[in-house]
Amino acid sequence: MKVIDSSALIKYLTREDGWENVENQIREGCITLELAIKEAANALIKKILNNEITIETSKRIIAQIPRIVKITPQTEHLSKAIEIAAKHKITVYDALFIALAANTNQSLITSDRKQAETSEKYVTTTLI
Repeated sequence: MKVIDSSALIKYLTREDGWENVENQIREGCITLELAIKEAANALIKKILNNEITIETSKRIIAQIPRIVKITPQTEHLSKAIEIAAKHKITVYDALFIALAANTNQSLITSDRKQAETSEKYVTTTLI
């Protein structure tokens, strides 16, 4: 099982460039944080406001997340995430996914270049 962050998840769910590569990873099995649902919803709001999708479509997309990836709480990863965020000057949000991957000895799938650069210091990372 691999850890997938919000950026890669939203790429897949909204069929952005490279979504097929994310799909291949999801088929192999992925886990993500509860945070990913909130971050995906926020990304979908931007698409709604840009008239790229409807509210109903965004609701259907959000409902798919627990069906395609395993969801886990982030609380137990917060301590390590704070250390990572402070050391590398990244957001705690991004650091939480790195912490989850490090704490579970899994690789990380992301579409965020800066997060990938930091993540590579801790776990195997796939930038899609």
